Amino acid sequence: MESYLNSMMEAVLAPLPGALGDLAQQMQKARIGRAQIIESYVPVVAQRLGEAWIADRLDFGAVTIGAARLQSLVRRLDREGALGRDVHAYAARGLLLGVPEGEQHTLGATVLANQLRSRGISVHLDLELSVSSLSHRLARQQFIGVFLSVSGEQHLESLRSLVACTHYESRSTPVIVGGSILEHTNDIETRTGADFATCDLDRAIRNCDIATGDEAALPHIELPKVGE
Repeated sequence: MESYLNSMMEAVLAPLPGALGDLAQQMQKARIGRAQIIESYVPVVAQRLGEAWIADRLDFGAVTIGAARLQSLVRRLDREGALGRDVHAYAARGLLLGVPEGEQHTLGATVLANQLRSRGISVHLDLELSVSSLSHRLARQQFIGVFLSVSGEQHLESLRSLVACTHYESRSTPVIVGGSILEHTNDIETRTGADFATCDLDRAIRNCDIATGDEAALPHIELPKVGE
């Protein structure tokens, strides 16, 4: 695994943008599945990019380009794997997974969307979620839950507004907050009005209206904390 992680790190920083995609194809030929690349490899590489920036080994521009390439890879692999997925009965309602407008860290939400879809859950992903767009979505469709991925306290006010909007439009729809904000901010439920706050995917799913018995088969997975 380490050799591929090193190769991915080199690929996201390579002058040619296609290097990461070529490497992903090689990994799949080596029987490393799309889901494993997304869930096991991409978050580690994203974390290493962040660590390199903090340690002043990479500038912000390089880290931004690297993260964008990782996100592009996740989206491509997600599309490629979509045809073979089983879709559960509750998929028609689906989950709304949103990142507050202005939040720059979106890679984790993209990875999370793939994890949910791979389990047969329909996911509506919005990486620039505003109160107006949320209100519009909730007026048109009923969701089994609203997941909000947030990185820091600077987005608390936006988070409160999104939670309030969800409860106003659909009080029965649970709002679950996740992301690295939970590492350094206490009492998220009290401060935002959210129904739940967790980085445990199993727990987040169980807090929604998904009573299929499939939860027992789900592995314990931490919601991505890098680039949420």
